[in-house]
Amino acid sequence: MTVNIGIIGLGMIGQDHLKRLNHTVSGAQVTAVCDINHAMADNTAAEYSAAAFYHADDLINSPLVDAVFICSIGPAHKAQILSAFRAGKPVFCEKPLTPTADEAQAIIDAEVASGKRLLQLGFMRRFDPGYQALKQAIQGGELGNILLMHCAHRNPAVPESYTTEMAINDSATHEIDIIRYLLNENIVAVRVDKPAKKSRRACAHLRDPLIVIFETESGVRIDDELFVNCDYGYDIRCEVVGENAIAGLTEQAATWTRASTGLSHAISRSCMERFAIAYDREVQCFIDHVSRSAALSGPSAWDGYMVALVCDAGLASLKTGQRHDVALPVCPALYLPAL
Repeated sequence: MTVNIGIIGLGMIGQDHLKRLNHTVSGAQVTAVCDINHAMADNTAAEYSAAAFYHADDLINSPLVDAVFICSIGPAHKAQILSAFRAGKPVFCEKPLTPTADEAQAIIDAEVASGKRLLQLGFMRRFDPGYQALKQAIQGGELGNILLMHCAHRNPAVPESYTTEMAINDSATHEIDIIRYLLNENIVAVRVDKPAKKSRRACAHLRDPLIVIFETESGVRIDDELFVNCDYGYDIRCEVVGENAIAGLTEQAATWTRASTGLSHAISRSCMERFAIAYDREVQCFIDHVSRSAALSGPSAWDGYMVALVCDAGLASLKTGQRHDVALPVCPALYLPAL
């Protein structure tokens, strides 16, 4: 069965998924596209022989569409997800699930009421070979009791529209989810530290870098460096410190160069480059489940809700500089086993 996909939002990630669905993964084709920029919708539709829509609900309810990819801005997600749920159509939603935990709760309530998982969330790092190998090392016990984690999320640059709050709500969301995935436990407290010095490349309104300290249920401490104007590349790091051994991500470079200047390797410039394999794998996972009419797997709406709760605490800490607890709700049976 070929799954007919409708994509809402034709920005950078929407265009990337569009190409992936039509040229990389198997079992899918893009039959409809939607964007508030009518020219973008028309031009993209013409290029890919798809139908153009200007309103999300029209695409969602079209008979041309079997499943929906939501690649729009975060504030639009809640209404679009709920509309797809009402239409009974599976959803792949890019992160964040919603900007706040309160909005995410409505999605949880609707999905639980349906009795079936209808949404897969775009936390692609869970599909990355490096993170998967790191999880196996932790589960295998070779590291011993886990004590600490060190993470870094570095971007070469961000646009002027990027705010300090987005460092928590947009960038740190991936670390929050991958911490839960790797350690198989929830985050219970957050503190955001603002270093005295800031990058000269950062816009005046932006505090960059930030250091976020997370604490898990078992007491593991994680520091996460958020440096979104590092200039040299898109650099994602993770090191897990155990009592017996330490494990971390490699440089993930495909090739290296040995020359008179020394040994070097290329550094990714974007998340699409660094996590290309992970993006392909997560989308193939979604298509495979939809084609079998199976309940979706992979990161869930509950994972997005838990991340939103941590982000809310992080935003509170950003204002106060103090440690803020995360209130952990009871996980509905639909999402068990969680994490």
